[in-house]
Amino acid sequence: MGIFENVKIALEGLRLNKMRTFLTMLGIIIGISSVIAIITVGDSLSKSVSKGFDNLASNLIQFSVQPKKDSGVDWGELNSRDYFPVELIEQVKDRFGTRIQAIEITGSGPSGEIKSGRTSVKVNVSSTSPGGKETNKVKMINGRFLEELDISQNKEVAVISDKVLEKIFDNKVQNAIGSQIDVKSEGNVIRTYTVVGVYEYVPVSFGMMGGENPDSPTILYIPYTVGNRQYAPKDKDISKLSSFFITGTDREDNDALKDDIENFFNNGFYKNNTRVELKAMTLASQISEINNIMDTLKLAIGGIAAISLLVGGIGVMNILLVSVTERTREIGIRKALGATNTDIQGQFIIESIIICIIGGAIGVLLGGVGGYAMSSIMKSPTLPSILAIVIAVGFSMFIGVFFGYYPASKAAKLNPIDALRHE
Repeated sequence: MGIFENVKIALEGLRLNKMRTFLTMLGIIIGISSVIAIITVGDSLSKSVSKGFDNLASNLIQFSVQPKKDSGVDWGELNSRDYFPVELIEQVKDRFGTRIQAIEITGSGPSGEIKSGRTSVKVNVSSTSPGGKETNKVKMINGRFLEELDISQNKEVAVISDKVLEKIFDNKVQNAIGSQIDVKSEGNVIRTYTVVGVYEYVPVSFGMMGGENPDSPTILYIPYTVGNRQYAPKDKDISKLSSFFITGTDREDNDALKDDIENFFNNGFYKNNTRVELKAMTLASQISEINNIMDTLKLAIGGIAAISLLVGGIGVMNILLVSVTERTREIGIRKALGATNTDIQGQFIIESIIICIIGGAIGVLLGGVGGYAMSSIMKSPTLPSILAIVIAVGFSMFIGVFFGYYPASKAAKLNPIDALRHE
């Protein structure tokens, strides 16, 4: 008997028992849809995270002072005596200048708001150095970014976003550049800055319901020396740094540059320090680490969801065993008419595969729709990957063969004479 004839017989048998077939498929549908939805949402989160890093330079390296592994020092115990003088940054520039595109030094800065009449705009004050333009990929629209003179002379200047320009200055650049703005922060502290430039605001979203909010704050850039003087805790030594950022000139050289600067500090300023050292991490390694965590989570949660597939497979096997018992006489008649053991076995295996494939297809559809809906809510709509769909359908077929084999073998081994006597 040909495979198409077996398929035809299997489909007819399933059609005659619609409700039982549907209930049998239900475990497969739930399992496949859960796995597809979880993978889709995981892909959406990974995409959101990667998108969130788009506003940072691809060659970015973050350096920070950290406790040594066996020092017994906790992060909370670090203080100014563990940090390094800002003058060391100049030595880094002198030594590695040709390999460095920009260095960003950051300082203290609060969240606050800028008010003009009845209009107000929320801002996050970011005190930084001129290198912040490259590390944060700031695109200037008008005016200028912060300069070294602003840093050295503690100029109270600011670079605003076009969002602030629109709401506070009615989108008129000529009214903004050179004008003063008052930033009100926690404790009703008001600081005044002179606007020297306007940059293009790019909303950042890391998923998790975090799409663009029209009321979300934008960044207000001020010199880090000014930020430290105005906003740093009184007990902080603002002449020292605990971290800085570097944008390398060559992405291929980033790992080597990271190691060289680490060695420069740890074999120099921190050579005899038993408490702390300078450690670094590239943006690429941070993204890779986050993606690895996301992949592990997807695998773990997907594995839990896949358990329902095994339950569904057991359900398929159970129903086929019942079907073998119910159709014992039919099997005997077919054998008496010349059907071989292979024909009988093939019929039941194909029936099992069809149940699982149809259930898998419905599961892919429901999981895809559910995953897309959930990822859309998280402001990062994502369709299920082709690989996930192929794996899901392939796994459905495997379940069909695996759990259909025993009932099919039992049916094939029936003695035709005993089967014909069965009532």
